[in-house]
Amino acid sequence: MIRYNAVEAASIREKLVERVKTDVATCYQCGNCSAGCPAAFTFDYAPNQVMRMLQVGLVDDVLKSSAVQNCIQCLTCTARCPRNIDIAGIFEDLKTVAVAKKIAVPEHASTFNRLFLENIAKYGQLTEAMFLVKFNMAARKPMNDADLGMPMMSKGKIEVLPKKAKGADEVGRIYRKAMEKAKWHG
Repeated sequence: MIRYNAVEAASIREKLVERVKTDVATCYQCGNCSAGCPAAFTFDYAPNQVMRMLQVGLVDDVLKSSAVQNCIQCLTCTARCPRNIDIAGIFEDLKTVAVAKKIAVPEHASTFNRLFLENIAKYGQLTEAMFLVKFNMAARKPMNDADLGMPMMSKGKIEVLPKKAKGADEVGRIYRKAMEKAKWHG
């Protein structure tokens, strides 16, 4: 049985309105977001269930869910929402909060998200080869997808040595500030 936590629900609503400029309270559970989501089969909660969980204050359960972590950011949910709720934006913000709070999530998702963000913060852009090497080492699968990566590197499709983009230091500063703001509480 879901128990309504009015204080936590109000806090979540306020933070999402401030950060994502969207209000979970306006969701009336039509299910359009869930019906159109191409990744929902990998989720433990459908997008409309996540919205409901946020409405009643279950943010910790949402942050640990595979729904938030496996969202592919295709924006179908947001496009289909008759209430114009930025559901994909909410999921992306929650993914950042989970990384900032070091919440354990399923299937190496937190490791992937953390390394992805750190890579962009360091280089100002995604350096695929460096990112994949670091992720595969952290996931303890050092040769994972090597059969795909090697031909791409040999054809110059992926740069072997990372290069900093112009403005990389500013991207790093923004990243650090976002991580500090993403902690929400605790």
